[in-house]
Amino acid sequence: MKTAFLSLMLAAATLCGSVNAQEPVAATPVAETAAVPAKLNTLPYISAARPAADAKFYVYLCSASWCRPCRAIMPNIVAEYDAVRAAGGEIILLCFDSTPQAGEAYVKKYGAKFPAVMADFNAAGQMGLPGFTMPRGIPHVTFVTPEGKVIHAGSGRNMLVWRDIIAK
Repeated sequence: MKTAFLSLMLAAATLCGSVNAQEPVAATPVAETAAVPAKLNTLPYISAARPAADAKFYVYLCSASWCRPCRAIMPNIVAEYDAVRAAGGEIILLCFDSTPQAGEAYVKKYGAKFPAVMADFNAAGQMGLPGFTMPRGIPHVTFVTPEGKVIHAGSGRNMLVWRDIIAK
């Protein structure tokens, strides 16, 4: 019985193999544009600022107005934004506030000039941002290349040493 079963499986595998061998293997398409800038163009912004399409690196900053550590670090991040941009980077705030109005007020309160997007804490992992994984807590930053390769991910305090992170 085992021999008959094995013979049948071998015949099926041979038949499938011959059908598949005649079909050309499709080449993996090469993206015309970098994955991160292309995806960023589709997000619901709550700020007037839009991300630079030609950045050398992107920083996803997960934060919210109700988060005390987020509020504590936000002035430092806002102060570093021009230097990040001068180095060819872009910060995108993924705001985990409960309403767009709360998110807009948070951005305005700190004078953030970087782009801000509303993000549902329960579904942010489904936003489709290349290289983004849902953090366990906030504030959190993820540094990615334009192609979505993660350079570094960690606490929002990592924005204080961003120069060291991108120098690696």
